[in-house]
Amino acid sequence: MQDSFRDIIYLSPSQELPHYLTQLRGVRWRWAQSTEKLKQVLNTQQGETCVIVRSEFLNIRIVQAFLSWAQLKGRMSFIFIAQTIENSVYQLGFGNSRVLFVHESEGSRITELVHRCLSGLGVKSRKAERLPVQSPIMLKKSMMALQSPTGVGVQFLREGAMKDFSQGGAQIEISTASVSVKDFVSLMYQDQQGKWVSIESQVRWIASSVAGNQIIGVQFLAVNA
Repeated sequence: MQDSFRDIIYLSPSQELPHYLTQLRGVRWRWAQSTEKLKQVLNTQQGETCVIVRSEFLNIRIVQAFLSWAQLKGRMSFIFIAQTIENSVYQLGFGNSRVLFVHESEGSRITELVHRCLSGLGVKSRKAERLPVQSPIMLKKSMMALQSPTGVGVQFLREGAMKDFSQGGAQIEISTASVSVKDFVSLMYQDQQGKWVSIESQVRWIASSVAGNQIIGVQFLAVNA
């Protein structure tokens, strides 16, 4: 896919775009409210085609049906956005740059992922499902860091809130910009028993919320009791 490519077919029962898609710029949207309507739209589409499929659930049979159309038409890419994705689905995306699977719990980050995909930049589907949570957290200097992001000798960094959580990472929000991509931090949160758990983490991406807070995606490295 090239930077100039901006035609997108959106398959969803609703013609109202979710907020993370309204943020895309320079896009010409075409709606399809059913698979039959999608076939009709595809018959009139010329050149490179991108289809965003939004649904509550994805399994391997559903995805295979869509990908079979791509084999017939050619020059066709799919971005699947769903609330629940079966693990078996991800094998269909291995080594295939024209297929992307995204959990809807990614929220505002989906805008970035779709933009990167349309721009021909490398994007990998996240296999571990992220569950939405609302939990207070504390960020501290990581044992893996040479110095704290707020300066040498400063242990406490910021209080914030965890927005989602998976086996491999989490999305957190803090009120002021404090960290940079690749920083090592200790993420402390309370588990279901009320016990504080510290996870050594690395900042993988940073974005801003509508309110101006810093949204941080961290990858877990090690868990400390």
